[in-house]
Amino acid sequence: MGMIGVIELGLGGRGPKRGFVFDAHRLAFPCWAEAGRGNVLVTLDRHFDTVPPVNRVGRDAAPAELERFAHQQLDVRNYDHVLAAMDAGLLSHAVVIARGRPVGAVDGASWVDSHGQRHELISSATVDGLAADFGRGGASGPSKRAEAVLREATGVILDVDLDCFTSQSDADPTTVLPWPLEVIRQHVMPRGSEAFWEAVLGKCVALTFAREPGHCGGLVASGRLFELASRVIFEELLQTDLP
Repeated sequence: MGMIGVIELGLGGRGPKRGFVFDAHRLAFPCWAEAGRGNVLVTLDRHFDTVPPVNRVGRDAAPAELERFAHQQLDVRNYDHVLAAMDAGLLSHAVVIARGRPVGAVDGASWVDSHGQRHELISSATVDGLAADFGRGGASGPSKRAEAVLREATGVILDVDLDCFTSQSDADPTTVLPWPLEVIRQHVMPRGSEAFWEAVLGKCVALTFAREPGHCGGLVASGRLFELASRVIFEELLQTDLP
């Protein structure tokens, strides 16, 4: 299925065999539908994109309608697509690895959609915060909840927002600072994270990757950062070719 603004990739290696790359993060919405309904989302982001949606789309909506909805009715600030996808039946639960909360973002352990269905929202600032004791008998809190959700999942989608690998400048909050390769690697694949990634990639059906140039310093800066992040995500984590 061809989608406006989306590049689809065929992936080898371990984990997902399909990948979708786009700029605006809300374009992940129709890609999640294309990957199959009811999957668990594992997302790496700088922001918790868990603001409840103002607009909703029916659970029986056709692919073309879902695509139009993403382009025309999701918030252009790209922070309501996760809960909108849950409301539309595209996602079941979410493991959100992020650091900043937009105004209005849900900060509880779950969210109930407009159909009365409860969705688990498991949050952590870092991969390490979830992975350090993942799969161990003494695991507690978010790590234990993530393990349970992933164990029961029929499918998983790995979602990456490129701005995950940036920080705001202390000198100028409007300036973002891209991370170097080694910092990206340490964030994505910290020591002791193997069990966590095995649980994610063992059931992973698709990768969605948002380049978000507006949040990553512009087209040139985001292009350079995408090259670095791709080396970690594609070559090292997924063990597949670069896109």
